[in-house]
Parts: sequence; C-alpha cells; structure tokens
Amino acid sequence: MNIAILTTFMEFLPGYSLTGIVKDQAQMLAKYGHKVFLYVSEKYHGETFSDDVTLCKDVPFSHLKDYHSRSELTEDHKGLITKTSEMLVKTFRERKIDIAFTHDYVFTGWFMPYGQGCRLATPSLPNVGWMHWIHSIPSVKSDWWQINEYGKTHKIIYPNWTDRTRVAEQYRGLDDHVRIIPHIKDLRSFFEFSPETCRFIDAYPAVMQNEIVAILPASVDRLSSKRVDKVIMILGEIKALGKSVCLVICNQWATGRKQKEDTDVYRKIGTDVAGLVSGKELIFTSDFETPKFDVGVPMKMIRELFLCSNLFIFPTREESFGLVVPEASLAGGVLPVLNRSLTMQMEISGQNALYFDFGSYHQQWEAPGPTYWRDLAVIILARMRENEAIKTKTFMRQKYNMDNLYKTAYAPVMQEMLSICGRV
Repeated sequence: MNIAILTTFMEFLPGYSLTGIVKDQAQMLAKYGHKVFLYVSEKYHGETFSDDVTLCKDVPFSHLKDYHSRSELTEDHKGLITKTSEMLVKTFRERKIDIAFTHDYVFTGWFMPYGQGCRLATPSLPNVGWMHWIHSIPSVKSDWWQINEYGKTHKIIYPNWTDRTRVAEQYRGLDDHVRIIPHIKDLRSFFEFSPETCRFIDAYPAVMQNEIVAILPASVDRLSSKRVDKVIMILGEIKALGKSVCLVICNQWATGRKQKEDTDVYRKIGTDVAGLVSGKELIFTSDFETPKFDVGVPMKMIRELFLCSNLFIFPTREESFGLVVPEASLAGGVLPVLNRSLTMQMEISGQNALYFDFGSYHQQWEAPGPTYWRDLAVIILARMRENEAIKTKTFMRQKYNMDNLYKTAYAPVMQEMLSICGRV
C-alpha cells in the first residue's frame, strides 16, 4: 500500500510526544513494505528523517488559531481549507495513496482547517481510506466533531477501548465509527537500539515476542564453568510448563572448529534433552550472519538484549565478581537466579535475588532428584508472577512492539478500510 501520514510539523521536537508517535508509525509501516509519504509543513526545517520514508513538504503553512467553532473561521483559514483540499487531491493522485493517517486534524481547534480540507477532498478521492488519530480525551463537543459529515471512508482511531463509546458520542457517531489501535512503544526505538541489535531481533523475533526471555553472555571456553547446560535445562522445563521461551547465549570467541564443536554440544542438549528449538528458542549469537559475532558481541548489543529480558539465570561454578550480575539487574524488570553454592554471589547481589544450589569449585553437589529442574522452573515462574515490575515489563514488551501492533491492529484495520473503499 501507499500510505500518507499527515501532520503539520515544521520540525520533530523531542519534547512533543506526537513526533515520537509519528516516527514509530512511519518506520513500522516502511518496515512492512509499505511506501510511506510523511506530510509536513511546506516550511519544514527539521531533520531529513530516514531513507525509507519520503518526506513531503506539501502541507500549506498558516498562522494557526485555536478555534472553538466553525462559525469563527477567518477568510484566510477558509482559503486554507481550499488549499489543503486541492493539495491532497493533487498529491494523493500523483502518489496513488491508498490509506491516509491524520494526527489530530479532526480534533483540535488549531488544526480544524486541515481536517475540513480532508473532508472537502473526500469526494475527489473516493478510493482513499482515512484513519484519523485522536491523541487526547474528547471533552466539550465541538461543532466540527461530526464524523458522519466525512463519509463512510473515514474512521476515528483512538488508543484505548475504555473510551471508545465516549469518543463516538462526542463525534455524533456510533462505536462503529471508532477503531482502536494502541500506540507503539517499542524497546528498539525508545532505547535507540543499534542497527545490529535490530537486525538480530528481526532474525530472532522470539527475543521480542516470547513470554520468558533470558540472556547469558558466556565465552565458548567458559560454557562449561558457566553451567550453560543447567540454564538450558531450566528453560526447557519452563517451556514444558506452557510458556514460550527464548534463551540467547552471547558466545564470544567462537572462532575455530573446536569452539564451534563445543557450541554444538550445548545446542544438542537444548534440542535433544530440553526440547528447545535451535535458532528460535535457543540462540547462539555466533550463528548470526549480519554481522558475524564470532569474536565477540558488542557491549551495547548485550545491554540492549538485557533490556528485552525478564529472567537471568547464572549457575556459574566460579567467579571473583561476575560482572553480568549487575549488568542484567540494571536492565530492570529481570528476576536474577543465582548460585547459592557459590556464596560470594549473595554478597555481590546484596542478597536480593533468588538462590538455588548448583555446586561450585569448593562445594560438590548433585541434583537431589529427577524433578529438580522442573521444581526450579515452577518456583521461578511463581516468583515472576508475583513481581509487578517483571509482569508489566513483559506485557509492554510483547504488546506494544511495532511487529505485534502491525499484525494485530494496523494491518487488519487498513485492510478493512480498503474493503470499505471498494478496493478488495
């Protein structure tokens, strides 16, 4: 689809929340193969944005006024309505626009002339589906809040279900005039993830989508001492309890045949014993192709992967400190599971973690029975369910990322709009 996003921006001000909403929306639509035209003021003087989004400096400029009624329209702004309509008809035809998103055009008094321009252009653009975003709670009815005047090819878009009926009533319409699409709040854009991390998540979407995500940095020569097999076993038991899981091993120094063979040992434990799907639920960063991370994973990428995680299991048998413990914990919303047999781990973590025995260089230990790993998995899940920070972070990561919202909200509504316009 060819998609127009209509704003009145003259620049992307970092303190204006709407600019972030528009950026995420444009980047998401471009990511999924749509040709995106981002409309800004003809006097736009801000950033060039990105190569995969076409910036269109076509929106007629005017000194704006916060209108309370259409009866207050000045002659200049009546002319602005006409200019906006003519611009939309001309450029939409040239660019073969299928769907148009507007942002607050049909809501605020400041932008009312632009919204009226969209309404005026509609008869000349019968095959365009219009999706009008409203970003605040409608209160006192304005006389231009008349959704029926716009026609059947227009829908109001609102970010929550709770206020749907209220929004419809304020616009003298029905619930069917309103579609709900939550705002995007994606870890990748909010924390400005590196391109490498974004490509990694695209290659391994479980990092963003699955319920339980664990990250463990471990050089190939230390996979044994870090007890990676124990981490794999616990994740396998969590999966068996019905949870979707993802374990990423940041396995630095996977440079030679011996190192790759050692990695394969743990891959086999994951698939044959723990029941994890290699490359989907059990991921080694050395398998990533663009770029290759055989020698080491950049610290920025490890930090960003930790931000996606909610579980950190560290059954290491020997450490003097263990830098990954504070690194994982500082990401927030992560349950640390540490080795009680290695007593310094309680000191390093300030006794603020969940501790189990795994044995250590100074303490021999064997699992007390065949259900031990299942028992640990049950306890871990119970603790995660009791932690509001973990639950909230997991919910936000899964629900509001751009991939989930595109598939569950944007794509269905856009397809519906094409159908309404007689395009399907």
